[in-house]
Amino acid sequence: MPPLPGAFVVNLGELLEVATNGYLIATNHRVVSPPGATERFSVPFFYNPRLDARIAPLDFPHASTAPGITTDPSNPLFAEYGRNALKGKLRAHPSVAARHHAELLLHPEGQPAMSA
Repeated sequence: MPPLPGAFVVNLGELLEVATNGYLIATNHRVVSPPGATERFSVPFFYNPRLDARIAPLDFPHASTAPGITTDPSNPLFAEYGRNALKGKLRAHPSVAARHHAELLLHPEGQPAMSA
């Protein structure tokens, strides 16, 4: 998004989308560096559960209006945190994944080639 003076941007993670059954939508990660010598400040903060933690949909006041999680086959969302974390690592480092962990790369239908 374009910079807005004084703005504070909050990106929602995939587990929050899973926990709200799609009421809140995870932000697609797409950082674009500004051109030339323009400064960009980013202070990420990640608070993650154990890798084997499973997230169930929460009961909250608007739960009945939740549309369900995104069904984008190129970006599957998993209730288990570790599977989402691995998916992110495979996408962030495709050459390393292809060289050392080809069996974990995403199939065309978007599912990792790992057991459930």
